[in-house]
Amino acid sequence: MNYTIIKKENLQPALWEGGKTFEYFIYPEDAVYSERNFLFRVSSATIEKVPSSFTRFENFTRYLIMLDNHLKINHNGIEENYSENEVFRFDSNDIIVSQSSGTDFNLIVAEPVQFSSVKILSDLQNVTHDFMLIFAKTETKIQFGAKEIMLTENDLLCIENPENENLTMKSTSHVIVGLISI
Repeated sequence: MNYTIIKKENLQPALWEGGKTFEYFIYPEDAVYSERNFLFRVSSATIEKVPSSFTRFENFTRYLIMLDNHLKINHNGIEENYSENEVFRFDSNDIIVSQSSGTDFNLIVAEPVQFSSVKILSDLQNVTHDFMLIFAKTETKIQFGAKEIMLTENDLLCIENPENENLTMKSTSHVIVGLISI
């Protein structure tokens, strides 16, 4: 098991139609977001312009969680609402127009990936996926067996588990957890 802590204050924002995006992690490391040659990407974005259209990708699934507000959208012509902390999973080729502002967490996953999931929780048992992505909404202590890791607000803990070790996680508060099996 290898892990990296990525802090938002060390990231440079890029612009998208509706605001700014902060790329935390892209896999593989040499992948380029604009070339759509990645298997997955973790980011956080601001939605500043209302209405704004989400960027579309063919052959990707996307998970989005609002961090500080509800999400009101038009999804392929249908009005939908998602509360703060509710996971919105969608085909990234769908037409999504946001009618609300705020900051979100995003995980976008390419179709060749075998398994992906995003949940909000404080503990997880018997995880054997290739990647575990833990995003802290607030300061929290993460525990893996005897190892303790402190995360501050908006930190991402990226755990690579190439040997598919059996991992157990406990957190002092609810965190966003993404699981990926390549």
